[in-house]
Formats: sequence, C-alpha cells, structure tokens
Amino acid sequence: MKGLYIVAAVTMAGVSSVFALLAEIEQRYALPTASLGWIAGSAFVAALITQLSLSRYADRGYAAALLQAGIVVAAVGLIWFGLATELWQFVAARSLLGAGVGMIIPPARRAIILSAGENQGEKLGVFYAAYLAGFVFGPPVAGALTILADVRLPFIVLGVAVALTLFSAVRLTIPESEWDPTTVSAGERRVLRRLLGNRRIVAAMLVIVSFRYSIGVFEPLWATHLDDLGASTLLITLSLTGFALPMLIVARQAGALSDRYGPRITSVISAAITVPLMAGYGYVASIPLIMIMVIPHGLMEAIQSPGTQAALADAAPTDDSAAAQGLGEAAGSAAAGIGAFTAAPLFAVLGAGPAWLIAGLVMAGLLTLSTILDRPVIRSTGGTASSTPGTATPNSNTPVQA
Repeated sequence: MKGLYIVAAVTMAGVSSVFALLAEIEQRYALPTASLGWIAGSAFVAALITQLSLSRYADRGYAAALLQAGIVVAAVGLIWFGLATELWQFVAARSLLGAGVGMIIPPARRAIILSAGENQGEKLGVFYAAYLAGFVFGPPVAGALTILADVRLPFIVLGVAVALTLFSAVRLTIPESEWDPTTVSAGERRVLRRLLGNRRIVAAMLVIVSFRYSIGVFEPLWATHLDDLGASTLLITLSLTGFALPMLIVARQAGALSDRYGPRITSVISAAITVPLMAGYGYVASIPLIMIMVIPHGLMEAIQSPGTQAALADAAPTDDSAAAQGLGEAAGSAAAGIGAFTAAPLFAVLGAGPAWLIAGLVMAGLLTLSTILDRPVIRSTGGTASSTPGTATPNSNTPVQA
C-alpha cells in the first residue's frame, strides 16, 4: 500500500499549497476577498459530485481505474491553477483538483479497510500520516518556489509531481469485489439511501461534517487572516506546517487510539476540543499565540480524522465500504463548500472575530446533533429500548428506526 501513501502525500502537497498561497494570489491578481470563497468552495462542490456519483464504483471492480483517473484530473487541475490569471480560471482549476481528490480517496480507503484486519484505525492513521506529510511539506516548498520565481511555479511543479505518482499507482494491487450487475436487486442499487437510513452512519457522518466544515472555513480565511495581522507569505506557509507537523508525528498512534478505546468516543471528544480553538482564532491578534493554538488543534484533528473514518467503517456493511466512505467524504465536501462559500463573505462584512466564532458554533451544533442521534432509541412496539447505535454489531446494515 506504499503507493497509496505516495499518491496521498503528493496530492495533498498540491492542495495545501492553495491554502498557503491564496493571499498571495489575491494580491497578485487583484481578487476581492469575498471571491476567495468561490475558489475554495468550488473544490468541495466538485469533490461532492464525484464522491456521490463515482465512489460506489470502487466497490464494483473499478477501484484502480478510479484512483488512476483521479490522479490525472488532480494533476491537470494543479497545472491549470498555476497558469490561471482570472477568477473563473482559478475556480475551474480548483474544481478539477477537488474532483481528483474526490476520486482518489474512496478507493484508497477501501483498499486499506479491506486489508487492515483488526488494525483498521492504525492503518487509516498511517494513511492520514501520509496525507499530512504532504500538508506539512507542501506549503514551505511552495513558499520557497514562490520566492525563487513567482506564485505560479509551485502549482506547475506540484502538478507534474502528482502526475508522476501515476507510475506508483499502476503497480498497486487493490482488492476488488465480485460484483455482477445482473444479480443486483433494486434495493441494492439504492445504496446511498440505504446507508442514510442507518442512524449510526448518519451520526458518524456528522462528526466528519463538523471536521470538514472547519477545513472549508480555514481555506479562504487562514492566509488572509494572518496576512491582515502582518505575517509574510513564508510565515503563512510555515504556519500550516506548524499546524500539521504535530499531526504527522502522532498520526499512527492517534489512529491506534480508535482501535483501543473505540472510534466513536475518540473522534467525538477530540472534535469537541477543537471547537473553542476554532471559535477563538479571530479574537487573537498575536501571531505567536496563534502558532501555539494550532498545535493542540492539530493534535486533536490527528485523533479525529482516522476515528471518524473507522467509526463510519464500523457502521457500514463491508460490501458498501467504499460507498460509505464516499458518502462520508461527500457530506464532508458539502459542509466544506458551505464553510468556504460563507466564511469569506462573513469575514469581509463582519470581521475576523465573528467569522471564526460562527464557525465554532456551527461545529458545536453538528457535534450535538451527532450525539443525539447516537443515543439509544425507544421502539414504538414493545416499549423497549433499542441497542445504542454506537455499540451495534460492526458492519451491520440494519437501520435503527426512530
């Protein structure tokens, strides 16, 4: 599975470079601050569409093809982003990059889930560590290339690097399912509807939604907020490294916590800890203090990410593992898109404090709803309480009816 780690790391280096250099792009091409939400949000919308429409095919014998197509699309998106000069071009190129990521993640996670055995959380943590490695090293590389040439060079270089990972991807052996479309019932074709009927799946997805919503807010606001506080482009890129480096260091151990204590409890607790940090960024005017705040934030997200994926994998049937991961990613992409589209205008109109505070309150509301859905349900027949969704048999596909 080393090829999957390479693909994830290099692709994420390209994605994180967009985060880091968005303020530089805004200044170079005289883009209005509110328009940054369109650049960020377009990626999440594109990922949503690809995840909802294509992720199920990773369960149907096309996992390798989907992964390879995603690499090509992501590479084209990055190169185009480097060549773009107008807002619509940045939006279109970012959309391609988002679509590529949306095609890569479901088959990659499916391969890991089916081959991990009892170490599911730990293996997902290793995959997340590779993902984070790109996030850690992408921004400083992009910042250095920007200083050497200009803001276009990092995206072209990283786009070519993503394209080269195709050579490692074609050598991968991805577990495929025995899927025959002639034997699939009408009920089995409605996989997304079936998954959404499971309260455990919905509860797990809401934690993912909270996490990804915060990422959507981060993309248009982080570089702009630090730029307004007087940070240089290089310092902004290094701030993202400071955010992700602790996550990279503990990613494997953080994933193992899900195996030891249960993915549901670890993901919810770690997500709850990030809420006050998220809400407070806009009220902190000290760059060094913000740099300190991102360390515990990054550590909690290192625990949260593999935990949410493992919780969703536990709730979903094995035959629908990629579809469930794709659905979770799609819901997360929708939330990230909403976060990106709304955060930039809120920042422009209300200022940094209210924009970040609103993000924290939205996250708190999503986690509260997830907790409510994960509670025991009283059945109308017999008057007995059903089992707690969080402790139901793993990979059960039986929806819990309210």
